[in-house]
Parts: sequence; structure tokens; C-alpha cells
Amino acid sequence: MVAPVISILNMKGGVGKTTVSAHVMRVLYQRTQKKVLLIDLDAQFNLTQAVQTQSQYDEIVDDGYTVMSCFEPLPSNDFFQIKHSDQPPPFASEISTRLRRIGSGEKVSLDLVPGSFELVKYSMIDDAGQLQHASKYFKWFISRARKKYDLIVLDCNPSSSFVTKCALENSTHVLSPVKLDKFSVLGVGLVDQLFAYLGLSPKHMILVNGVSRYGPISSVEVELRAHQKFGPNVLINRLVHSKLLSADPSYTGFATDKRVAYSGVLRAEIGKLSQEISDRVWGA
Repeated sequence: MVAPVISILNMKGGVGKTTVSAHVMRVLYQRTQKKVLLIDLDAQFNLTQAVQTQSQYDEIVDDGYTVMSCFEPLPSNDFFQIKHSDQPPPFASEISTRLRRIGSGEKVSLDLVPGSFELVKYSMIDDAGQLQHASKYFKWFISRARKKYDLIVLDCNPSSSFVTKCALENSTHVLSPVKLDKFSVLGVGLVDQLFAYLGLSPKHMILVNGVSRYGPISSVEVELRAHQKFGPNVLINRLVHSKLLSADPSYTGFATDKRVAYSGVLRAEIGKLSQEISDRVWGA
């Protein structure tokens, strides 16, 4: 059976995409004993920066092992021209970085295809024929990766860009983190509109993020959970606000690996969330 593909997407930024892609998926990989591939599709590559040091990333770039290899053969030195080839794209194992593994890592691992600012290239090109080459190449890359991994996670940019379109066209599921304000809730609705515009119907999951562990449920959350269309898609488990999950320039790695106060509580909570996600993806 080919692996499911989850796009992490909300059309509003600052809702916790990177938190979910990195820290939640790190727990999911460990608890489910799955082989998981993370692909950083955001030109800001916050996911990559969260788990890789600058020196590690510099080495990766020097070797050419970034997400650009998923869209066209490298090297491609023309910013306004997409390189085309009938040769197959690389296997994910050839361009990914192994972040974690259990045992030999052949059956259970957490791998990353690092992001790149060069992804903005595909927003600068308006030649439909060229973009079609990149789209087909990415689809080919994903189809090959789905045979080698148990789950593929695409960390998307919060925009209706060409790269986002490629992600959604290859996704079986979409997970939308949402903060409880009208703008990020509106972003969830825009994601649904994008599905309709593209003629796609991935299974949609909505994650309430950044709430207080002990505070009362807000009226916005009550309204979201009661929504006729979106309510059934809202996950039962929520992601609470935690300083451990906040970006920290002095720390590179996974928040759930920290051994500090409340880290055990956080791991347990994310464990329940990751179990719910896996139940929705693979069935309880």
C-alpha cells in the first residue's frame, strides 16, 4: 500500500505549521513506529531551520540536497528557466537528511528533505508549459517516495502558489492548524475553497492550536466545533500554548526532546494528538 501524504496548510500564516510539521510529527513517528518523510515546501524553510543548524544546512546546500531536487534536475542555474529531463527524479533517500531513527533506520526513521529560498523561482515563472514540467517531476518524486515511506508530510507556504498547488494535488490529507481568531479560522475556509477551485477532495483535519491548558473553551472554538461543514473535521485533541514549542534561537532540534519542566506533560499531550491523527489517516 502506498503511503498517505499530509499537507500542513492554512492560508493564514503564524498558526503553527512548523510546530506541527516538526514537533507533532516527531512524536507521531516514534509512537507509531513508522518511516516518515518531511518535505519543507516553504521558501522561508522554517521547518528546516528548526531542526538543522546553520552549518548542517550549509553542507546540505553545498551538496545540492534540497527540495529543489523534487521539482527539476539539478544543477539548474537559470532562475527563469525550469530544467526538463525524461530521467526519473532522485529517490528521497538520496536527497534527504536522517533526523531520527529506530534500529537501523531502514524501517523506522524520520527524514527531512530540506527547504530552500530558491522555491520562489516558481512564483516568478508564468510559462504554463515550464511549470507543467516541474509539476510532473514533483508528482513523480512523490509517487516514488510513497513506495518507500509509511507517511509523507508536506510543510506548505500559506499562499495559493504553484508549489502549494503541487502539494495539494499529491495529498491524501490536509491538516490545518488554526489559532482561535477570526483570521486563522477564515484561513481554514479559504483552504476549503482552494480544494473546490482545484477540483480536489483530500480528507481535511483541523487542529486547534495555541490554547490554554486549563482555560475555558472560547466561543470561537465552540462555534468552530459546531460548524456544519468544518465541525466534524476538528480534532478532539488540541495543541496547548507552551514556551517549549516557541522558536528559540539558542536551541535547534525537537521541542519534545528537551528534558525540562513540563516537557513530559507536553509529550503526553502531543502523544494523544499524534495518535488521533494516525487514527484518522490509517484508521483506528
